[in-house]
Amino acid sequence: MIKSNISRHIVAALMLIIATVFPAVAQTLAEQADAAYTADDYATAIELYNRAAAEDGTSSVLFYNLGNAYYRNGELGKAILNYRRALRLDPGNADALANLEFVNSKIIDKPVDNDSLTDKISDRVINLMTADGWAYTTAALFLLFILFTAGYIFVNSVGLRKASFFLALIFLFASIFGVVVSISAANRQLDNNDAVILSESVQLSTSPRHPKDKSEEALLLHEGTCVHIIDSLRVQGVSDNPLWYEVTVNKEHRAWINSADVERI
Repeated sequence: MIKSNISRHIVAALMLIIATVFPAVAQTLAEQADAAYTADDYATAIELYNRAAAEDGTSSVLFYNLGNAYYRNGELGKAILNYRRALRLDPGNADALANLEFVNSKIIDKPVDNDSLTDKISDRVINLMTADGWAYTTAALFLLFILFTAGYIFVNSVGLRKASFFLALIFLFASIFGVVVSISAANRQLDNNDAVILSESVQLSTSPRHPKDKSEEALLLHEGTCVHIIDSLRVQGVSDNPLWYEVTVNKEHRAWINSADVERI
């Protein structure tokens, strides 16, 4: 009997140790990355943050931390790429936005703002919240519409019925507006047609191939520049069948770039 009790205690102790240790191990990837970053071991931090993203899932905070590690490691293109990924998941990430603007000031091809006033207003509205945030807000607005509609139907007071009617109308239009913005925010979050140049420099071409002469050279761009992909073409009959992207730069210039020189956001 005594031996049996001792065995149970040993088993219980082992189970307690396992239950204590394994959750800690599961949490160590991001924690180890943070520790490596604090110790100025940026290459290790980058490796661990990427492993955490692959194994535990991504988040705006993780992409922000990864962007910081890439910047400290001297990889400005990948820093910009990850700051933009952080902002795509959470447009309200002020730290990611501030660091993105800072790193953009360090690259050769400074971003050019060619957005119209309408586009700027639209961006500011959409970026007020995440896609989920807009969805929840829209749901709340619609519930208020239902509430005031019920008030209009069931309240006997003429004054309260008029107020309920106008408030229901306001919240109906607000709900419709919320649906439109929610869809736009979700589409923006899922859109993967923006990309960042990661090569130190790359010569864009007027056709989906490396320029043969000056007449086929379009633009010379550098690491960290953002482009928007509008088409793609895999060239047949060439070694390794390279994939080329037709892109626009600053909503003006249009040219072709080898997919190996960029990474989609």
